[in-house]
Amino acid sequence: MTQSNPPIIIEIDGQRFEILPDDSFSRDSEERKKGIFHLTEVDSQYDIKVLETDLISGRCVIAINGQVKEIKLIREIDVMIEKMGLNASHSKKESIMYAPMPGLVTSIKITEGQHVDKGTPLIILEAMKMENVIAAPHDAVVKNIRVAIGQAVERGLALIEFS
Repeated sequence: MTQSNPPIIIEIDGQRFEILPDDSFSRDSEERKKGIFHLTEVDSQYDIKVLETDLISGRCVIAINGQVKEIKLIREIDVMIEKMGLNASHSKKESIMYAPMPGLVTSIKITEGQHVDKGTPLIILEAMKMENVIAAPHDAVVKNIRVAIGQAVERGLALIEFS
């Protein structure tokens, strides 16, 4: 009896992806330098650079073709805890949205008092010459917008307060 490797589950912008150990792109990837990878999947190519890693939380920041993304590695135990409903932190709604990276606020897509659904674009943040859409992490009402267009922000700065 052979035991197959479990899938790898990652979360990017609140969306989960399951990567099977035998997926075609896993065979077509190569590490060019430490922390820099080139990935080929069918007709698409990606340059991936690992910018930050936190093995304890399972989070890391990567740049995919220059676009910065924070990803979270979801362990099997995390999935089991969610299925049992024991992860209060996953269901907790954040009252403040923080900047995931340093950048320049180039657009604000919402107004104070507006109801937003999960995934609604809130702010466009330019970082490393790429426009990054900062989306609502959950359904909420915008209580306070704490930044302005043209403002430079550091990672971790409060952007929006929800009620």
